[in-house]
Amino acid sequence: MMASRTLRIGILLCAAAVLAGAWGCGPRTRKPVEGEKVLAHVVSPGETLENIADDYYGDPDRADDIRDFNLLDTDELSEGEVVRVYMTPDDMDALARRKRARVPYNAGLDLVSHGAWLDAISAFREAIALDPGFAEAEYNLGVTYQKMDSHDKAIEQFERAIKLRSGDADYHYALGNSYYHTKRYDQAIRSFDRALAINPAFLKAQYSLAVSLEKAGNTARARREWRRYLDMDGDSEWADRARARLAELE
Repeated sequence: MMASRTLRIGILLCAAAVLAGAWGCGPRTRKPVEGEKVLAHVVSPGETLENIADDYYGDPDRADDIRDFNLLDTDELSEGEVVRVYMTPDDMDALARRKRARVPYNAGLDLVSHGAWLDAISAFREAIALDPGFAEAEYNLGVTYQKMDSHDKAIEQFERAIKLRSGDADYHYALGNSYYHTKRYDQAIRSFDRALAINPAFLKAQYSLAVSLEKAGNTARARREWRRYLDMDGDSEWADRARARLAELE
């Protein structure tokens, strides 16, 4: 459970159909302000407003912008539905940077899948140079360093990714893993706590939190966190291990 997390495959930019939007047709939206462009996005199966915001703005937290612009009263989207996305000139420039950066980024993911760590690092660094706000590239560069057991370098990359996107539980979890492997248990605990604050059902973060508390000598809280883990997962192989750890502490 404490092993490095496998690389997350980022959403491919413009994987769904993206059409040049003409104002005055399609769903009702608020009126765009001067200088904005409106793009029409056709919803793919399982896609969310957060996914769309991440693709166009590089920030899933801007889902509210899309919701408000389309005057939506629900977050539920249907396959084939057209959602309109307003883009300021700065948004369009950032979108162009992300499209260019996706080329080396996707190459980096492929290189990692073949164990070509050094080449993957170069590809992710190229992606970051093209788009300095590319949080996923920072994150996956950190994961690549983890795979090479270069945890100090991984910590630096995860901290950069968190500055760009603080609300991603996976980023905090990955940072906690590298702190754990460098025996900085108090910092690992803080990172796992943050991951769980974002996603309380994050099993791996919960398990890793309990392990880190044991390593830090905080037996009382470790017992509480093992019990919480068992409340979340009572019948897996990891639950058996958690039950054994709890028994040793009681």
